[in-house]
Amino acid sequence: MLEIAKKAILDSGDFLSQDQTAQRLDLPPMRLDEWEAEGQVFSIQHAGGLLFPTYAFQANDGHRPAPGLKAILDVLRAMKGGWGIAFWFASSNAFLGGRRPQQMLCSDAEKILLAANEEVLGITHG
Repeated sequence: MLEIAKKAILDSGDFLSQDQTAQRLDLPPMRLDEWEAEGQVFSIQHAGGLLFPTYAFQANDGHRPAPGLKAILDVLRAMKGGWGIAFWFASSNAFLGGRRPQQMLCSDAEKILLAANEEVLGITHG
């Protein structure tokens, strides 16, 4: 089941390699490393490289990480690694009216933060 979930994430088109992401954002690849070290973004490891979520960056904000993402990641990292965070962002969430957190990141990060807190507290969503 884990492999099926990973395949769904990889096939979604929501993640690009570090070089592809940097090129798309017109940034040096090292900037992505810096943002990840600062906790502003996350990545998943696949085939020996890092993949970054396209939904984590705002096109109209100088291609910076979405506002509020760091706070959400700070909460989720208490119990999840990169793949777990990717699964959480891609899964429908009852707290968000059945929407996926990645769909709302740029429009309602505060509500996603509340959902992340609920996730860490162990509240079950279905």
